[in-house]
Amino acid sequence: MSRSLKKIALIFATLLLVLGSLPFLNLTTAKAADEVGNDKITIGTLKNTAAMPAVVANTTNGFNLNNVNVDVKSFDTNKELNDAITQGTVNVAVTDLVSYASFVKKNPKWQIAGTMPGYSGLVANKKYKKIKNLKHKTIALDKTNSSKMYLKSVLKKNKMKLSSVKIKQVDSADERVKELKSGTVDAAILDDPALSNAKSNGAKVLNKQKSNKDNGDILIINKDFSKTNVSSTQILVSTMDEQISRFNKIGNYTMWNDALREFTVTNKAVNSLNSADMKIKKIHKVKKSDYKKAFKYAKSQKLYKGKISMKGHVLKVKDVK
Repeated sequence: MSRSLKKIALIFATLLLVLGSLPFLNLTTAKAADEVGNDKITIGTLKNTAAMPAVVANTTNGFNLNNVNVDVKSFDTNKELNDAITQGTVNVAVTDLVSYASFVKKNPKWQIAGTMPGYSGLVANKKYKKIKNLKHKTIALDKTNSSKMYLKSVLKKNKMKLSSVKIKQVDSADERVKELKSGTVDAAILDDPALSNAKSNGAKVLNKQKSNKDNGDILIINKDFSKTNVSSTQILVSTMDEQISRFNKIGNYTMWNDALREFTVTNKAVNSLNSADMKIKKIHKVKKSDYKKAFKYAKSQKLYKGKISMKGHVLKVKDVK
């Protein structure tokens, strides 16, 4: 065989070898893609506004359309949500900074991905026209989250102390609404849509946080999950941001009405939410000042022990600025 023919034969054999190995290369690549970032995402939330971007993205198949496998579990109480976080039955959660401070020592693998939209309000029996009228009255709230911290700040602005009111621990927001309606308590700290439910029962909103401000609600993710699901984590956040953008185009809850049904909201409350003129922020980084403030409060309430530092508690997610 001539030297030229030998070269041609060698090149041909090499091509056959490369082409023959391509299916195996593709299988290896596909297998790697399947193994990384394909875990199911289970998001734990309370039944409040902060949870709505996740709930809406789920009910409208937003997550599925973006190729992420998501299940959203909404809990009635903060204790139930915290138990799910501790037990590992959820790998993503929507909570608040004070609640996060209360369990992060026992669950150090949970990190803050960003600030979520959410707000609280002080709602009272309609006979109380001013916050100062609540002196020596009973206010229902949940001491394990930011409710008491919020109440403390509201009272301070009205030159009152926490000791000037009676605080009743009521885990469930729905129960607080019921007790307020029955007169068992004089006032309550509530988030929407429970806040609007109470208002629809005739209660008076004496104070409410601004919806376009950072009020301590956060998105947290298990570090082990985020490490092996980087792309899914990014898609999760961007999909919820899409829902927030759609909300802001209208400026009320109209597009979120179907999701509200998951939270047992009265028709009157839905109409109130739909008539609201409001904006909410996209998911963004938690301010260091907000973090320190919440952790200092949690420490004062013996919910948190140790050094107050953000180091190791923040998860970097693409496009969360």
